Amino acid sequence: MKQKLSFYTDRINDFNKQSSDLQKQNRNLSFLRLISAIGAFVLFYVILSYSLLIASTVAITLVLSLIYFVRRYNRNSKNSKRLKALIEINENEISCLQTRHSRLFYNGEEYLKPNHSYASDLDVFGKYSLFQLINRSVTKTGNNTLANWLSKPSSNKEIRKRQDAVKELAKKIDWRQNIIQYGFTGKLKNDDPNFVIEWGKKPSLFHGQKLLKIVVTVMPFLSLAALIYAFIGSQAPITIMILANIGIHYFNRKKVSKEHEQTSKRGEMLKTYSYIIEQFERGNWESEKLNELKTTLATDDQPTAKKINQLTRLIELLDQRLNLVVQFLFNLLFFYELHILFRIDRWKEKYGHDIEKWFDAISEIEAISSLANLSFNHEDWAFPKISEKHFELELKEAGHPLIDQKARVNNDYQLNGPGTVHIVTGSNMAGKSTFLRTVGVNIVLALSGAPVCAKEMKVSNVEVNTSMRIKDSIEDNESSFYAELKRIQQVIEKVNKKEKTLLLLDEILRGTNSKDKHTGSRALIKQLVKHDAVAMVATHDLELSILEEELPGQVENRFFDIKIDGDQLYFDYKVQKGFCKTFNAPILMRKMGIDLEILKEA
Repeated sequence: MKQKLSFYTDRINDFNKQSSDLQKQNRNLSFLRLISAIGAFVLFYVILSYSLLIASTVAITLVLSLIYFVRRYNRNSKNSKRLKALIEINENEISCLQTRHSRLFYNGEEYLKPNHSYASDLDVFGKYSLFQLINRSVTKTGNNTLANWLSKPSSNKEIRKRQDAVKELAKKIDWRQNIIQYGFTGKLKNDDPNFVIEWGKKPSLFHGQKLLKIVVTVMPFLSLAALIYAFIGSQAPITIMILANIGIHYFNRKKVSKEHEQTSKRGEMLKTYSYIIEQFERGNWESEKLNELKTTLATDDQPTAKKINQLTRLIELLDQRLNLVVQFLFNLLFFYELHILFRIDRWKEKYGHDIEKWFDAISEIEAISSLANLSFNHEDWAFPKISEKHFELELKEAGHPLIDQKARVNNDYQLNGPGTVHIVTGSNMAGKSTFLRTVGVNIVLALSGAPVCAKEMKVSNVEVNTSMRIKDSIEDNESSFYAELKRIQQVIEKVNKKEKTLLLLDEILRGTNSKDKHTGSRALIKQLVKHDAVAMVATHDLELSILEEELPGQVENRFFDIKIDGDQLYFDYKVQKGFCKTFNAPILMRKMGIDLEILKEA
């Protein structure tokens, strides 16, 4: 971690120095611009009395110098803006390493669905979530794809391809951060890809209007001829042409305005997407996944970025219709805006249906880049082996990725099935629930193609199902006990269907009395074993540990121990074989002011 903090600090210092140099240059350029502008006028009038040629030469030279200084100033300003974005990006990486969450990127709270099989219990989305730790996407499509990868397991083949792509992109930090900074400066945080995708598929209002197209093609030549004739003959033809053109514009004005409004809104967003695609298309990639994405974009000999740039240039030209000179000269006589709209319509007809495919490719590039950033920041994390068998789970020095490295306690753990249930017991605050989440969240990472917070990991491809945080619902008139029963019902349905799943159950049936809770928990565990399910069950009910003797080889006990020294508690957060024999509830109750001695007096 210290090495990465130093790395990002050095980058920030370097970018700050470059930015400071550019600002110094711009101060000098501002002075030179002023001198050039004033000098061009002053020297022209001073020298004019001696020689028009020399005065004109000096003025032209100074004006050209002014143009050069202005262009240099604008280029420096653009680079300064880029450097400021890069500084902010690297400051965010330092913050993320220190706090375990990114403050600059979206936390994915919209992807948190109440009935998802594990997202809520494992803190996958929302504030201080796994998504917020990983996400470095600047487009909506990138956010969507990363969320999708973290919401369900991918195929083994796809996982391995992603792993290779992540390893390749992890080394290219300049490339990755350049994409991010351009997305920020392009204001893509709140973009809507469907806004552009649907526009591309939908024909324009001028699509198929062949007669109008012929008219606006022929009429400019007639207008030009009439304009020339006005200088050498009668002005009647040009007057007739202007009136005819005004009529054509009048009948199409609403459609032109509507089409311009719909088209112009897509321009800036497409320009930024085009830049991301262009940077990717220029790369020479080694991994199969990245080359597949490059092939997806390369549908013909023309680069996709070039196609999008053609459209963005047309949109920029269309925006010029609001210029008074364009409106009253080129548009009135030569149908400027209609020609541009017909060219945009041809572009949409040729490439409009490919936009969705391009955006999908961008989304995967960004999702891989996010995972690559995670891998780069945590080089000690391992890429897991995905087992073809069901069920295998082997973890070596595994910890929870959202716990700070200094406070995190890692564990070795194995769970092999099917038909195996581990009953995890332990005192309050000993680490049972955190351990279940550690296992679950690392499996989610593994099956998305990401590195895991462990030295080694081997896991089968399964769907994780949890029952850990159960809340009542006033709106649905639903108690927490009934809500938990509904959740367990969903779990049982998957088990009965023999679906490949890992169940993580924390203190099941907590909402009822201890007798019913024990009876129901005991029955559920036996049912899980009967249907060859694989589960980890955290509980305070020590009597459930007897099931290890009743079902040897199928039910196994694991526990977290504590050490008590007077009123002091010591936790090692290490999982061990067996069941817990030491509890801390009486000590904690005494610390909170509950006088347990009063029971003896009674």
